[in-house]
Amino acid sequence: MPMSALAGTRIRERRLLAEMRQADLAKAAGISASYLNLIEHNRRRIGPDILVRLAAVLGVEPGTLAEGATDAVLDGLRDAAASFTAAAGEMPGLGAVVPELARTEDFVGRFPGWAGLLAAQNGRIAKLERTVEALIDRMAHDPFLSTALHEVLSAISSVRSTAAILAETEDIAPEWRARFHGNLHADSERLAEGAEALVAYLDGSDQAEERGIAAPQEEIEAWLETRGWHVPELEGGGGSRDVEALIGGATEIASAAARTLARDWLTRYALDAASLPSAAL
Repeated sequence: MPMSALAGTRIRERRLLAEMRQADLAKAAGISASYLNLIEHNRRRIGPDILVRLAAVLGVEPGTLAEGATDAVLDGLRDAAASFTAAAGEMPGLGAVVPELARTEDFVGRFPGWAGLLAAQNGRIAKLERTVEALIDRMAHDPFLSTALHEVLSAISSVRSTAAILAETEDIAPEWRARFHGNLHADSERLAEGAEALVAYLDGSDQAEERGIAAPQEEIEAWLETRGWHVPELEGGGGSRDVEALIGGATEIASAAARTLARDWLTRYALDAASLPSAAL
């Protein structure tokens, strides 16, 4: 059984967690208290038989005391230290904090619970940072999201302008007032539809990430890639029914946003094919 240099530290930590006195553990394991004291301070090597007796009294597996911290926890703490060091320059007040990398294993051996928690938290932070970066990239390059946001903002501006006219102008002819009311109703419906589409799109973000696709545009491109970017079904005068049939049979186009983009793209494809048939091209 491999024995790390900090086995004594882990024995001491386990004893304290069990609320046992050093003398009681030594007596139960059949060794002297002074010898156990030297072991716990890593000043004496532990024989396999003594290790087994100590583990039995403490109620743990011998390997837990002998092998030390798991590589995953150690790697997690080292990654946390590296990430902190990289970010310290951008965060005032943190430059004076320096993680003691040379004592990482000692920390894990003495406080395995805290060490595991820090490593897990670092992993979660890293995952959240990747999610934020993906969303930023998505907002910057996703054509559907850009269009949806523009539509919502445009509807808001129209509603605000019309409402301001109705609120601030006292003498409005009845026919013009009715026209403004009609515009306000239409713009409010447009705003509601745009907001619903935007919410539905954002709600589908998790599913898109599970499929490994970052944006609806990539769903369409993945489908077109399988077809060699060629849609012969629309080159013989295919209409809206053919477009819907193509979208319905494309498993790669899963999100509502991708279907909307695909519908526009295929409709344009059909119009272009009708304007310039393949034979003429």
